[in-house]
Amino acid sequence: MATTRDLTNVNQLIDWTDEINEIDNQYGFIKSQGYFDSRGVSQTAVVFDKNTTTNTLLPQVSRNSKEATYGKDRTVETFSLALPYFKHRDYITPDDVQSWRQAGTADAEETLANVRAEKLQDLRLAADQTDEYMQLQAIKGVTKSPDGTTIADMYSEFGLTQTDKDFTLGTASTDLDTVFAQIKREMASNVKSAGTMSGVDMFVNPSFFDKLISHPKFREVWQYYQNSGNQRLRDELQTYMNFGVVDFVEHRGIRIFSYDATFNLPDGTTEDAFTADEGIAIPRGVRGMFRGYHGPSNKLSGANSVGRPMFATEYTDPKDEFHEMEVEMSPLYFATKPAAIIKVSTSN
Repeated sequence: MATTRDLTNVNQLIDWTDEINEIDNQYGFIKSQGYFDSRGVSQTAVVFDKNTTTNTLLPQVSRNSKEATYGKDRTVETFSLALPYFKHRDYITPDDVQSWRQAGTADAEETLANVRAEKLQDLRLAADQTDEYMQLQAIKGVTKSPDGTTIADMYSEFGLTQTDKDFTLGTASTDLDTVFAQIKREMASNVKSAGTMSGVDMFVNPSFFDKLISHPKFREVWQYYQNSGNQRLRDELQTYMNFGVVDFVEHRGIRIFSYDATFNLPDGTTEDAFTADEGIAIPRGVRGMFRGYHGPSNKLSGANSVGRPMFATEYTDPKDEFHEMEVEMSPLYFATKPAAIIKVSTSN
C-alpha cells in the first residue's frame, strides 16, 4: 500500500489500497462442454447434404424362386448457410494516457502498455461472450445473433416442429419420472445417427430449477443429492459454477443444470439464457449433433485462408497519433438433428 495525501485534506496522509475491479460476469459453460464439432473454412458460406435412409426389416422369400426384395434409394437434400461476421474495434489516443493516473495507484502515471492491455482484454471478453451466446442459441435449434437476426432456424430448414414437454410442476401429483422417461425415449428415437447417445443434458432457468427441487415427487432426490448423494456430482458443481451454473443435479441419466447467464445485448437491453420456467434438453455423446464453422478474416491476407475462432490485429498510425485494435470472428453454429432437441417448460 502507498501512503499519499488525503484527497479531502492535503495536510493529512492516507493509505491508498488496491483497486476494486467490477467486470460483468463471463459465462462459458456451453463452450466448456465441447458440444460442437468445430473447424475452420476458407469461404463465407457452407453447403451440406442431408442424406436420409430408412432401414427396413427383410421379409422371408423362397429359396426355390428368383424372388427377392429390393433396396430403396436414399433421399439427398442440399442446404446452404451463410456465416455471420463480427468486427469489434477500439482506439488509443493521447487523451487516454496523457495526465491520467493509473487506476489502483496513488500517483503512478498511466502508460500506453497498461491502456492497451485493458482494451485488448475488453475486446476479448466481448468476443468470448458473443461466442457463448451463439453456441447457446444453436443448442436450442435456432441460431441467432445478439442483434436478433436469425442465422439458422434448423426446424424451418428441415420442416420440423419442436417438441415441448410440460413438467406441470405446480401440480403435486405430477409423475416426474414419467416425464423424464418420455424425454429420453423421444430423444433417443429422433437422434438417428446409426448409434446411441450417452446421456441427456437439461438446461433450465433458475425459477424452473427451484420449482423442480421443491416438487413433492423430486424433493427426496434433491435431499439425497445434498446430504449423502454422489460426492463426485457435488465436486463437479464446484467446477460448473465457474461458468455460470448455479445449481446441478442428476436423475435417471439426465444432468439438470440451472444456467443463470445474462447477456448484455447491443441495443442496451439484457437477455437471460432461458426465460422463466423454461429450458432445453439435448442428447449427450452423439457424434456430429452440433457443428461449428469459423470463417476467414476479412483482410486481404485472409482471403481464401482457413478461418479461426478469432482474429486480432493492431495498427499504429504512422503519425503516432493513435493505436487501433480490432478483433474479427465469423462463427456459424447449428444443430444437425433438431428433432432430438426437446424444449422443457412448466405451465404452472
